[in-house]
Amino acid sequence: MDAAIIEEYAQKLRAAGTAATLVLLTRGGHEIPAHDIRTARDLVHLTQDDGETVILRSEIVGIRFRSAGGGVGKMGF
Repeated sequence: MDAAIIEEYAQKLRAAGTAATLVLLTRGGHEIPAHDIRTARDLVHLTQDDGETVILRSEIVGIRFRSAGGGVGKMGF
């Protein structure tokens, strides 16, 4: 996925506050929730409840924004 799209969602997440979450959809069918996202070259650093995870940007096929109320606000591919 393009880094600009990931950064756009990361900015929306930061603006929404701590209760919001991004869910990254991977090629392998996994859904990875994150409370903060940073991109660096071809890597995406995710902050989760139990620590930090790093995945390849090319493995991300979609992003779902989950608002503080639990509703899905927007989805990007």
